[in-house]
Amino acid sequence: MNEFKDRDVQYPNRKKLTIKDITYDENGEIYELIVDEVRNEGTVYNSGTPLNASNLNATIKEMIDLKVKTALENYHENGLAELENAEATVLFDGSCAMYDSINIDVSEAVRIVVQNNYQEYFSVSTPDTSSAGTITVEITALQEPESSGATEFDFIVKLYSLETDEMVKKVTCTVTFQVPSTTPED
Repeated sequence: MNEFKDRDVQYPNRKKLTIKDITYDENGEIYELIVDEVRNEGTVYNSGTPLNASNLNATIKEMIDLKVKTALENYHENGLAELENAEATVLFDGSCAMYDSINIDVSEAVRIVVQNNYQEYFSVSTPDTSSAGTITVEITALQEPESSGATEFDFIVKLYSLETDEMVKKVTCTVTFQVPSTTPED
């Protein structure tokens, strides 16, 4: 559970009180009234999160564990991995300029993960794994971007050690996407 839910009922906070004992003072006024209290809220649509120590402690522990796990993942990605940048230029015109490649050197066998949020504009091809040496990342223009002129798009190549499964290298690749000129003077 990582969020608290409200109780949703037909009659919120309505209670039924059953009198168990009445004590009067010397003037005959009610001094003490002892009652049993029972919820009488009608239809319960959502019981909500019970407010007790074990539920609250479990929820808070889960939230803290998630924060720690996220921080450790970010540390392993950004603190332990070697970071690099790379650039490629493609031109959507039907020629060989639609293709470019980036070479990444690795010192051990790796698993390759690509994060490309611009798959409508270009594709990225890599092997799933590679031994030590040079990995070639191929970029192919697929569609002209909506804006005119040169436009830059980023994608990320993450390399994980096949031996330890920890990220050893993170390469941020920038693709400069040039649109063919429509004016003869260019």
